[in-house]
Amino acid sequence: MARERSERIGRIGRSERVRKRRGSKYRLVIFDMDDTLLNSRGRSAVAYEWAYRAFEKTLSRYGLSLSRREIDTLFLAPLHAENEEGVRKFCRRFNLNVEDFWRNRERDVIEAKKEAMRSGEITLCEGAYDVVKDLSEDFLLAVVSDSQQECVEFALEHFKLKPFFAVWHGRSSDLRALSLRKPNPFHLNLVLDELKVPRENAILVDDSPLGILAAKRAGMDAVLVSRTKVECEPKFWVKDIRQLRDILL
Repeated sequence: MARERSERIGRIGRSERVRKRRGSKYRLVIFDMDDTLLNSRGRSAVAYEWAYRAFEKTLSRYGLSLSRREIDTLFLAPLHAENEEGVRKFCRRFNLNVEDFWRNRERDVIEAKKEAMRSGEITLCEGAYDVVKDLSEDFLLAVVSDSQQECVEFALEHFKLKPFFAVWHGRSSDLRALSLRKPNPFHLNLVLDELKVPRENAILVDDSPLGILAAKRAGMDAVLVSRTKVECEPKFWVKDIRQLRDILL
């Protein structure tokens, strides 16, 4: 722990020197993980096939079987719109114990995601490794993800990215932690406080309008990574993560 702390302090000092030399106002670049660093949609014709399989496994524990469309409308839509209450509504519909269901769901999806990384179903986005490596020479780097902390840890280790990042934060598997997902700026603020970087000197890289809104609520700039322009107001918009070099370096 002491060694990691020392290395972190060294990165902060190096970042400050580079920032002054380049005249850049940014010291810290915070990355989203899914569909920003990782191609979490997977290689299957069906996006997030691994996640559907995981949820079907969870349902089977309770003798339930739903179509993919039913999973979208009865579980995923309420989950994204209402967080914890959306999960509770799903459980009331099927007379499930909420805590037991959520514990199984989290365990199944975490294991499925880790296996998808091991098998090559989930890969790094093209160019992500080199971009992260290059930026780590000039900036502090962090990860803030709505994925579970266990998955964030595994991904950084599996894809050999951990040495480039000062800190990384995913969500806990506690049902109440769903409310801390983006656009809530909770984890962004946590990183800023932990690394003691002023918000005006930090920038978020994210593929989602929810991430851009979280950055705005945290008082930070943001880069949207998307092949199509969407309804949000980032500071920068790039179609490919490799374009970050043109903006930040």
